[in-house]
Amino acid sequence: MIRRFTKTLWRFAFHVYGRYVPFRAGAAVASLLFRPLYFFGLRRSVALTNLALAFPDRDIAAREHIARNSMRNLLSVYLEVPRLSHMSELELRSRLQISNIELLTNPEIDQQGALLLSAHVGNWELLAIGAARLCGRSFSVIVKGQNDFNELERTRTTFGNRVIPLHRAALIASRTLAEGGVVAMLADQSASAKELPVTLFGVETTAFSTPARLALRYRPKVIVGFAVRERGGSYHTKLMEIQHDDLDDSAEGVAIFTRRYLDLLEDVIRNNPEQWVWQHRRWKRSPGVHYD
Repeated sequence: MIRRFTKTLWRFAFHVYGRYVPFRAGAAVASLLFRPLYFFGLRRSVALTNLALAFPDRDIAAREHIARNSMRNLLSVYLEVPRLSHMSELELRSRLQISNIELLTNPEIDQQGALLLSAHVGNWELLAIGAARLCGRSFSVIVKGQNDFNELERTRTTFGNRVIPLHRAALIASRTLAEGGVVAMLADQSASAKELPVTLFGVETTAFSTPARLALRYRPKVIVGFAVRERGGSYHTKLMEIQHDDLDDSAEGVAIFTRRYLDLLEDVIRNNPEQWVWQHRRWKRSPGVHYD
């Protein structure tokens, strides 16, 4: 009974906040909260361990600065999400600018399908919802399993996108691509030990091979974009295409394709280090890496 009441209250608060609180308020509130949350230790040691691996040449003060502001960005995303299902198209266009959107409106996608790859950079939820609305398509978004609080899933699907659970991704994504649809996924998190061996920022780890296998087996357009926060609280995404016509559907092709994605990921993180989620245990499969 108490649990049901709590869920109902939280759902009501989520809806009211999203409907009446301006999008820009999310970043403002995050600016007030991120310091105490950071210093109380919310994934602080994880972030600093990751930063030491990725940027060994930077001093501790520089890493602390990135970690603090990464927490602020993460809080901003959480506080901006409720607004996404209530945005008018006019408000959306003022908050998200997309360069090269013609990559997503390309009519060839209707025959080939498209794979949209991104990462936990800037506001990835805004990118999935906003890009779909602005290009006039519905995306099938691959996500990890959620808890029984469904407001995030409702937000993701408000304007026609659908959610694909990770454990069903291969079957549904292949069908979607074959039908000329768009599959969107984040491919930057830690993968299992059985996945593809790679290096990220020069550190041995594993990466998801699913994007490469889908791309090389079904030959969709492959588009990469990251919703990078700009001054004033708006976001900009530059869409890029990963060429893969030169790659075979083989282990070598999968490795080369994945490297092309990781190079783009590293580049956007180096240019915007405070906008990546350093709080993930990204290198937990790496030899010699231990998290507190």
